Amino acid sequence: MSPGGAQAVVRVFYRDYASGISISSTKPESLLSDRLAPLAERLWASPDNFLGVVDRHDVILQSYVDDEPGMIVFELVYPEQTGALQLTVTRDEALRRLQDLPERFDDSLLPGARHVD
Repeated sequence: MSPGGAQAVVRVFYRDYASGISISSTKPESLLSDRLAPLAERLWASPDNFLGVVDRHDVILQSYVDDEPGMIVFELVYPEQTGALQLTVTRDEALRRLQDLPERFDDSLLPGARHVD
């Protein structure tokens, strides 16, 4: 999420029910982008947890464990719009997507996603 080869920083919020740790979406924490996938793996270990990444325009990419084993749900939420774009992918695909996030999130981040209210 940053040009020139410098280590990118992402803004995240999440809820880890097992450890009782949560970071609010209204006050996301900064995290080096190479720490994003390990955080996701830890959070996705429990079906109640979630992880959100916020781009600099406040578009949110939220993820959580699907009811189907081995699957992760991504939701792309735009500020001040109703509903979200939703796409379910394998855990491996979800981790790959988190490793190469663009600086600005848009519909191309989740090709084939459907709109949900």
